[in-house]
Amino acid sequence: MKFESIKPIYGFPDGLTVACYLLDGREAVVGGATDGIKVYPAAPGDQDYVKTHITEHTEDVTCLASSKTKFASGGTDGLVLLYNNNTVHSFDKILVRSTVPIRSLAFHPDGTKLAIATDDNDIRVVLVADNSKIVLLKGHKHTVKSICYDPKGNYMLSSDVQGHVFIWAVGPQESAPRIVNTLAAVIYKSSMDSILQSTVTWNPDGTVFAFPGTNQDIRVFTSGIWKLSYALEGGHTEDIVTLAWSPNGYYLASACKGKLLVVWDTKTKTKITSDVNSTEITSLHWQPDGNQLLVTDAYGQIKFWDNVISTRESQLPHPAKMRVVKEQPAKSLELHELVHSQASDEMDDDLGDDVNMLFDDDDEGEDLGDMGEDVADFVIDDDGAGYVETPEEAAATLGRAKTQQTLNVNNANNQALIKRQQKLELAFDPPTTFQPGETPYHKPETNKSFDPAQGERRYMAYNLVGIITTIFEEAHSIINVEFHDQTAYRNFHFTDPNNYSMAAISTAGTVYAVESKTAVNKGKKLNADGEESESEDEEETTLVNSILYYRPNNTGAEKDWTHHMLPGEDVVSIAVNRVSVIAITSLGYVRIFTTSGVQRHVFSLDNIVTMAAMVDLALIVYSTGPAFTGQQNLNYILLNTDSNEILQRDHVHVTPDSELCWVGFSETNQAAVFDTAGVMRVLQRQRRPDQGCWVPVFDGKAHAAQLEKTEKYWPVGLLRDRLMCVVLRGNNPYPFFPRPPVKDIPLQLPLLEMNTEVGGLEQEVLRVNTCKLHEKDEAEATNAEEDYVDAFKEADSEMDIALLKLINLACKSEKVSRALDLANALHSLSSIDKAIRIASFHRFSSLAQKLTQIKETKFMGDEVETSTLADSFAALPSIYTSRESALDGDLSLINRYKRKDMSYMLMDDDDSMMNLSDDDHLSKRSKPFQFSS
Repeated sequence: MKFESIKPIYGFPDGLTVACYLLDGREAVVGGATDGIKVYPAAPGDQDYVKTHITEHTEDVTCLASSKTKFASGGTDGLVLLYNNNTVHSFDKILVRSTVPIRSLAFHPDGTKLAIATDDNDIRVVLVADNSKIVLLKGHKHTVKSICYDPKGNYMLSSDVQGHVFIWAVGPQESAPRIVNTLAAVIYKSSMDSILQSTVTWNPDGTVFAFPGTNQDIRVFTSGIWKLSYALEGGHTEDIVTLAWSPNGYYLASACKGKLLVVWDTKTKTKITSDVNSTEITSLHWQPDGNQLLVTDAYGQIKFWDNVISTRESQLPHPAKMRVVKEQPAKSLELHELVHSQASDEMDDDLGDDVNMLFDDDDEGEDLGDMGEDVADFVIDDDGAGYVETPEEAAATLGRAKTQQTLNVNNANNQALIKRQQKLELAFDPPTTFQPGETPYHKPETNKSFDPAQGERRYMAYNLVGIITTIFEEAHSIINVEFHDQTAYRNFHFTDPNNYSMAAISTAGTVYAVESKTAVNKGKKLNADGEESESEDEEETTLVNSILYYRPNNTGAEKDWTHHMLPGEDVVSIAVNRVSVIAITSLGYVRIFTTSGVQRHVFSLDNIVTMAAMVDLALIVYSTGPAFTGQQNLNYILLNTDSNEILQRDHVHVTPDSELCWVGFSETNQAAVFDTAGVMRVLQRQRRPDQGCWVPVFDGKAHAAQLEKTEKYWPVGLLRDRLMCVVLRGNNPYPFFPRPPVKDIPLQLPLLEMNTEVGGLEQEVLRVNTCKLHEKDEAEATNAEEDYVDAFKEADSEMDIALLKLINLACKSEKVSRALDLANALHSLSSIDKAIRIASFHRFSSLAQKLTQIKETKFMGDEVETSTLADSFAALPSIYTSRESALDGDLSLINRYKRKDMSYMLMDDDDSMMNLSDDDHLSKRSKPFQFSS
């Protein structure tokens, strides 16, 4: 049944409306504003009939809970009332009286205790049989919004209005309830009377629990280790009000303030359905044994959503049954035959033992749940409500399960082979060419192309200099250029009749390009008045070559220039720096222009992936072949576009099974790359011949995990020690409009033991040293070393402070050799003196003596020998030598010249020439050319 076709039941006045099922699933209990509690049959056809109307509360009902024999209600009147779960739902007793409103109730799984959350911050656990027996759970500093027991009753979750989640150990083995973990500020902030429920809820098998996050997402944590397992993102655009697991734990229903109801597949982490209600949904509950979802909202409406999951039209399992995965057809006939001719025969002999092992591993059927959600189609019976099979039925079920497992093992091999084939096919797909900082017009959607619609916008370039955006129109586009530094540059916009498809921006100017296309021109004809008009019948098509257009940042239209490519040649990537405009074309030409439009250089390079430029450098990334090893097999060239010299060429390293998604330069002109795994790498020693290496300086996934978030990062640029980026939440792969803020995140090398003081200090030393090595080379390359002497000394001092702290920690732990290694890395005489004092303080006299030797040998004259950029070039040979000559063969021009010269001399009649010694002759004869030393 579709959600929009459900006829609502108007049960209560406007306001918070709450509900729950009785555990047999046959009846639903609903409470709301000023009208007590109503019990409705859950069976289709009878759902609008009020079976029982209970009016014990004097004010609004705010929460409900049920057990096998009882159900309870709480309200703003401070009462917790208990009722019998019988045919007439008779009132039992007042369990608790409170001076403040009741916010949440939760029965222990055995029904003997009831947990109660009120506005006084404490949680009360009351014995149902004797309400004088009360245990207080103290820990929250703010009003508790939601509480929930795990299925075994060993743990309890609680959330408060500040977004904190507490995990309590409340099992029988505990002498008293205690807090085992606190998840701080993981849920949005709310108020006591807010419609936001901050719901915390356990999966029915107790392995994970879920709650709404701070980014309109649902966070699922693993029990026991209390760490984030995964997040359900992209379904909601506003804070989530409440959520509920299906009885089999396969589905999760959630509702947000935006009136949106989403049902999630928690195995694939995707949405199954998404529907809009007339107002905010305030309560969600799945029928314990059926395919029904109970929905109540802020209008007091009640909806019984039958057949939530269309099991007939899909392979999705029944919400109250375990999943059955049907065998998928093979991708091709040849592959199908290959599997059955090879894999099936090999597995027939030992399949029985393997299947028995799978069933015998875990008495509780964990392997059936993991490997064989695809094993059997059975109803969960966790409450003894009459779903237990007879021994005969159980034996038959086990037989069917083993048969199904046999099919699944064959199918698993089949699917694995298909995956390998698909991966092999993908390896031959060339990487997509992209511009750093560009985005598509809209989010990727199934069966929807990236072709723009009228008025859609996208980013063409986005970096630390500025932003280029375009607004698409059918006949033209509007291009807007905005600079971050408004004091140095002025924003501008212009009409783009060419519909440029790519752009780049630098401190010198902006460059645009578009591929070649066919233009249609309508013919002209004379009308009755003798005037020319367009003819609908006559059309002419002309080919417009690919265009490259440059516009400087300073005003003056005369400085703009345009170049048209050759016929059949399209621009595929562009970049601009202070001195050059670089365009790479489909013919494999790298064309370099000055900023005035002069063609300076052209060379060939195929399979271009992307390019970036800054100052006088350009980083060009290209593909070298299929990606068989989990890498994209990318290479790079680091080129000086002013001198046309190649500084480095080598492989681009990205995280295995990820793709390159951004390239650029840091503010200090250091080449950098970023991949889809969230790792930023910089090119260390990029000006030293053959010494360039990629150093990871940021791990996005690790940073997000440290914050206990699931956000991703879209790079904008790189500062000396920080990543400038846009934080992406949900499933958004790009930033869209309105333009999100740019956030700066500290860089951090992925060292080990970063949670310790030693690991943090070692990371600080390496990070500062990485920056300093690059900056010293840049200063030397531009003859600006004297301008940055103080900055380099400050970097040395910063490293020495961290090194001295590490030496002190090493001495405390009596690791003398470690302290000695650290002392060798010190940069100044004063620092080594401090290290000697540290060793003496800890009474390591032998270490102090060795440090004194380091002082005498390394810091004589207070100078430290370092390898300069000039040393790197000096170490290279001026010419690469060979033991075999290529100039003495018969075909050698030089050898022929030598023989001809000698023959002329022998024919000379001059006696003086004939009387010359060999040495004199060789010294006087001119040579065609000579090698320089």
